Amino acid sequence: MPRKTATPQPKQKRGKGTTPAPRRTKKGPRAPRPEPEVSPLTPAAQTFLDKLQACSAQEQKFVLAKLDGLSNTEAAKKADYSPRTAKEQGSRLLTRVHVDEAIKAGWVARGITPQSILAGIQEMVEFDPDDVMSCVNEVVTDWEEVLASTVLADVRLELEVVEEMLRNLPPAPRKRRGEKEPEPDPYEVERGVLEAEVVRLRKRETQLAVQVRKNPDALVMEKRSRLRPVPFVDLDKVRQAGKSKFITNVKNTAHGRTIEMLSRKDVLDMGGRALGMFREHHILSGPNGGPIESKATVDYDSLSPERIAEEYAKLLGQADES
Repeated sequence: MPRKTATPQPKQKRGKGTTPAPRRTKKGPRAPRPEPEVSPLTPAAQTFLDKLQACSAQEQKFVLAKLDGLSNTEAAKKADYSPRTAKEQGSRLLTRVHVDEAIKAGWVARGITPQSILAGIQEMVEFDPDDVMSCVNEVVTDWEEVLASTVLADVRLELEVVEEMLRNLPPAPRKRRGEKEPEPDPYEVERGVLEAEVVRLRKRETQLAVQVRKNPDALVMEKRSRLRPVPFVDLDKVRQAGKSKFITNVKNTAHGRTIEMLSRKDVLDMGGRALGMFREHHILSGPNGGPIESKATVDYDSLSPERIAEEYAKLLGQADES
């Protein structure tokens, strides 16, 4: 069979209306990215880094965990100590001077100093909760003593309105001749309710009229509804005043959110303790104020050095908990 030959395609001439293809340009070397500016360390941060570098790797993990607010035991676990001895190891690490200094330097580097704590306590003492309070009206129904003459006037007015509503109802259809039953009354229910209300109000009017006739200043117990202002902490006002840090708890209730703020009593107690105004003295004594009698339960002479070290670590753990 003869081979098929490809027919050459005619070249398309570029007319005046066609646009030339964009030329490819060679990309040059990329400009170096600007390095981010590193803010210089504060003197407190530099001191903390120096103190931290003086610690071992495990001690550094322990220091950072303590600065995160963990307890001695949890911080020791974060520092890769055995969970079985983490309690004793955490107490032992705090006895090392360089570890204790690193922790204190870390608090100072984070801005937590005695001066900042006292300034925060002062801000809490000067905070007035009334500045963030609002009121909402609540309907309250309660029994109150009211003049019988006042109640009698209200009952007569209500009786007049009910009787007028009863008169305005269309009359009930009557039975015609030759009909076994009258047509159904479309207002039978309304008519029955209004008639019963008229009977009740007339009975009430008679009782009150007798009381007023006997004593014009007689008092009766009556249910009254009134609006009572209920104060609450306004979250919008708290945020506008920048006092959200003083919120201790937020609860969702059936009537909305209940916001609890810091107690002024607790703040004053905190400030007094920080200034050394309130101090507690604990006196340990035996029965009737006598000396404490201690009985040795461990014979240290017969213990090995390892057991003595273990008992000593336990004593340090008890001291740390107290």
